[in-house]
Amino acid sequence: MIEGMSVARAVVGLVMAGLAAVAGAAGKNVALGGLGYGVQVPDTWVSEQPANTMRLAQFQVPAKEGEPASVIAYYFGQGSGGSVEANVQRWESQFTTSDGKPVKASQRKAKAGMFPVTWVELNGNYARGAGMGPQGPVLPDYTLLAAIVETPKGSITFHLYGPKTTVAQSRKAYEAMVNSIK
Repeated sequence: MIEGMSVARAVVGLVMAGLAAVAGAAGKNVALGGLGYGVQVPDTWVSEQPANTMRLAQFQVPAKEGEPASVIAYYFGQGSGGSVEANVQRWESQFTTSDGKPVKASQRKAKAGMFPVTWVELNGNYARGAGMGPQGPVLPDYTLLAAIVETPKGSITFHLYGPKTTVAQSRKAYEAMVNSIK
């Protein structure tokens, strides 16, 4: 009987720990500028001052090992910021393979909350820039995950980029954040 009670207590303890982990995973609600939308962001992400007015929010994502990654939410205004295709082409122009060849993005369409979203992924040597082509230092073995969420107020683009291993560790949290948009 006592052994059975110990097992029951252990099960209750595990359930309570699981519930606490789920509650802790919810993170904090972050407003996306004055658009009236918000997302849930993990508590472990460090909020940063957006580097310019086109950024609604900006975070540093700590790495378990190695360098951190960055998450940025962009908004260029209703009808601005270019088409999904134009953005994907620009991002592709910033990536090359280790032998200098172009990288093709993988894409998929889905829903984020109640909005259409295009998910984009690129891997390789990354020279981040605002326009077409590489404009900064080449960063080897990087990943860019982008989500273009089409809202009635215009598209909001979310980027998670950084070293491939750090982005891989943060992928689920990033996707959950994008999918939490309300």
